[in-house]
Amino acid sequence: MRAAARVAGALARLGRARRRAFAPRRASPRRASTRAGAGARDDGDGGRRFVAPSEGATAALARALARVAREGDVICLRGDVGAGKSAFARAFTRAATGDDGLDVPSPTYLVQQRYDAREGSDGGRGMRVHHYDLYRLRDASEIEAMVDLEESAESAVSVLEWSERLGRLTPETRLEVRVRAIGAGERACGEVVDDSGETASEEGDEECDEEEEETDAAYVDVAARSFRFVGFGGDWADRIARISP
Repeated sequence: MRAAARVAGALARLGRARRRAFAPRRASPRRASTRAGAGARDDGDGGRRFVAPSEGATAALARALARVAREGDVICLRGDVGAGKSAFARAFTRAATGDDGLDVPSPTYLVQQRYDAREGSDGGRGMRVHHYDLYRLRDASEIEAMVDLEESAESAVSVLEWSERLGRLTPETRLEVRVRAIGAGERACGEVVDDSGETASEEGDEECDEEEEETDAAYVDVAARSFRFVGFGGDWADRIARISP
C-alpha cells in the first residue's frame, strides 16, 4: 500500500509539472516605447489653441499656418467625422500652393491628391502640397501599399487627414492639428479667430482639457471649431509661436 501511494504521489507531481510547462506564460510588463507611432502617448510641446467660430475663420487660420510652413513638413490632421479637417486642408492647400481658386476635393476615395506650386499674385512661388485622406485604410500596412509617404516628405508639404491611421509610420517630426466641433454651451478655450484673421484675447486654460464633448447633431455644421496645434520635433514650437492669423 505504501508503495502504491508513493507511485500515485509521483504521478501527481509529474502531472502538475507538465501542466506548468505547457501553460501560457503571463507576459511581463514592458516599458512603453517612446518612438512615434509605437503606441506611446506624447503631448509634444503643449501646443497652442485657437477657436474658429466660422468656416471663414477656419480658412484664415489655415492660411496663417501656410505662411510658416515649408516643403518637407508633415501636417497630421486629427478629429472625428465632420470636425472640419477637410475645410482646413482645402484652405491650407490653396494658400500654400499660391492658388486661391484651386479646386481641392476631399481625396477620401482616391486616398491622395497632389498639387503643384503656382506663381502667386505677388510674384512669389507657392509650395507643392500632397493631400492624403487615410479614412478608408485600416492600418500602416495598407498605407504603405497605397502611398509613398517618404517621397512626399522629401518633395512637398504632406497634409494627412485621419493621421491616426498611420500607427508606426507616424513621423517623429510633425505638426498635429487636433480639430473638433465645440458643443452647444461648452466653454471655448483658445485664441478666437475671426473671418479676417484677427484674434481676440486668449481664454485661460485652467479648465480646458482634450476630452471629447458630446455635441447635438443639429449643431455640428454650424458649431465653432477648436484647433490645437501641437509640434513634435524640429522647430515646430518656434513656428507655432509665430502663427499670426
